[in-house]
Amino acid sequence: MATPTRSQTVSTPKPQLSTPNKLMASPRPGTSGNSGRPLAYKSPAVKTPASLHGHAQHFSVSSQPSSTPAAVGAIQDDLLALNSPAAALMASLGPTGMTPLPSGTDGLGITATMHSTSVRGAPASVHPDLERFHRAQLVVEMLKKRVAGRGITREGVERIAQIQGFTTLWDDENLTIAGNAVDLEVIFDAIDRDRVTEVSLKLNTPQNDEPQPQDRASEILKDNLTPSNILQGFPQWTSLDTFESNLQYLSQLDHIEEGAPCFEAVNGLYDAFQKIWNAERERFGGRTTRQHLRRSAVGRPSLDRKPMLGLALDYWRAREDSRQASAEDETETGDDLPSHLYTARISCEPGSPSTVLAKQWVSDHGLAPTGPAVDDNEAELVTPDWQDAVHDMNDSNGITKADSDKPPDLSSTVLDMHFVGHLLPEVYLPLNVAARLNLDLTMVELKQELTVTYQAALQKHFNASQTDSASASQERWPRTLPVLDEKESSHFRQHSYALHSAQHAAALWCYPVKQLKFTHPRQLAAVIPVLRQYVLLWSMMRSLVDYGATERSNKSASSVLNVQTTTDRPLKRSNVKGVSSKSKASPNSKTILTDDQVLPVDLSLDVISDVSKARLDIIVPLLGPLAKGKQSPFVSVSLYVCQGGEIEVNHVRGLHTDDSQLRSKIVRNLTATEDIGLLVEWLLEKARA
Repeated sequence: MATPTRSQTVSTPKPQLSTPNKLMASPRPGTSGNSGRPLAYKSPAVKTPASLHGHAQHFSVSSQPSSTPAAVGAIQDDLLALNSPAAALMASLGPTGMTPLPSGTDGLGITATMHSTSVRGAPASVHPDLERFHRAQLVVEMLKKRVAGRGITREGVERIAQIQGFTTLWDDENLTIAGNAVDLEVIFDAIDRDRVTEVSLKLNTPQNDEPQPQDRASEILKDNLTPSNILQGFPQWTSLDTFESNLQYLSQLDHIEEGAPCFEAVNGLYDAFQKIWNAERERFGGRTTRQHLRRSAVGRPSLDRKPMLGLALDYWRAREDSRQASAEDETETGDDLPSHLYTARISCEPGSPSTVLAKQWVSDHGLAPTGPAVDDNEAELVTPDWQDAVHDMNDSNGITKADSDKPPDLSSTVLDMHFVGHLLPEVYLPLNVAARLNLDLTMVELKQELTVTYQAALQKHFNASQTDSASASQERWPRTLPVLDEKESSHFRQHSYALHSAQHAAALWCYPVKQLKFTHPRQLAAVIPVLRQYVLLWSMMRSLVDYGATERSNKSASSVLNVQTTTDRPLKRSNVKGVSSKSKASPNSKTILTDDQVLPVDLSLDVISDVSKARLDIIVPLLGPLAKGKQSPFVSVSLYVCQGGEIEVNHVRGLHTDDSQLRSKIVRNLTATEDIGLLVEWLLEKARA
């Protein structure tokens, strides 16, 4: 006769399960042979398919038979193990014994970024430890922004200064923010305690006994602390993000080499860039501001321009600002500058490579001739007359200090820091082009997890432009354009764009460049033509997924677009292919499209064959009446986007003529609009004429 167990509530013997098999030899997790493993392995999220196959059913501890009495310690062990999905989620935030899944996600399948698995190319999965590190960084940045509180307050300004590493001191209503070289004083009102009445920024330099006032920077900081909106005499909530960014810039320069040399180095760069800009404006007076901004050797510099402190270098302006060229303020310190500027904000960063400062980065003339002119309007080609820092190490007799017996004292010229240019907005460079920037100096830190394909980057912008929350990946991007027919009546035509690689299904890998490191301004000047090249290419490709300004402002266009978007969805299920599926047909098909169908436009991009040029082929099918009598029912344009933002048209096929005049018109069309959709409609109009 069997002796009953001491705890009937823990285990109830069942005749059909009286003898455990080998797969269930140890039913209690706390007493299993794997008790030495970390506790997180008990989470159901990490069960492998093999274990699920072995256990056809899941039996709880309370229902399992046992030949030996189950001790109360098993229950305590199970409680301490926290065997639940929540426990596994907490364990996944730290180092555990959880095995990463092949997809690169955590044990619970949680990941910070969702990568596409499309055949058009997807980046490799990120390691879980790296994803957790990125999530921790996001949390830290969020806490830094929220610690300032809501709106402009005394406590918020003080906390931001302390976070950036400054020393703060209160004297009645005066808040002093001090660093190695920075001396910032913020004066609040005595009655309205959170209202800022005055801001004064001074810099302590070894060359001057008294701190040097920075009037322009003080005005900008005061503007950052002034409420932007006042309703019925009461200031509305104003964010401190801009003030925090400016304090971060001051802190970054103040904590390198005792602060003062970095501020002097940035001012030296501004003087060199301004000298080059003024010399070019004097030599090429016939250029417009937009042309000079695009063709200048370094761009247009500005120091302490509202609402940001520091040195900014504008090197490109997008097409949206062409209508403002005549009304633009010609002063470089103007505050109300056009939007859509591509700017490099220059700061300093500690560490190698070290920088050898020069007294003058360029000569007094600023420019030096390099060869005969290509354009009739220019007398000769010129380039900045850069000076090397080694010239400053010569003594009065022309003998370098390095040749003397005494070792050179370079403490005043060599700094353990380098310049860094933050690109706003970021520039998508092909991966091979970005790698070539690191031949002489590591200007770009390439991180594998940030690489992306051009298709995926365009899809991201396409999803951002949609009003709904849909973010599905797709092979073609639709667009609606207002066009005029032969009777001069406006209607709307739908385009469908697709971007392919010229290397037969090879992925178009690119890298979003946000920072550029350099130790001499000539290094940055050598990269600017490459930036302009791919800024123009990216702007042209952005037209595939972004709606134009005319479509956004025109209410009738938006209403028609909404109607077409809603009517594209079938009201009844059917096996008949819709318009969207027809638009995915191959461009080599001999079918002739009708006017009520989507116009599929295919683009082919080649950034590998010639590193100095990006080739873009545009293939446009002709509509029904236009295709009659043609050898090929397509119009194709092959063009190159060259360094400096120049466009060259290689050939045009499908039209009656392919002369130089037609090519120059296509170049002017793309230069003025940077819109492929408008170029397609212009080509169709030429084919109709």
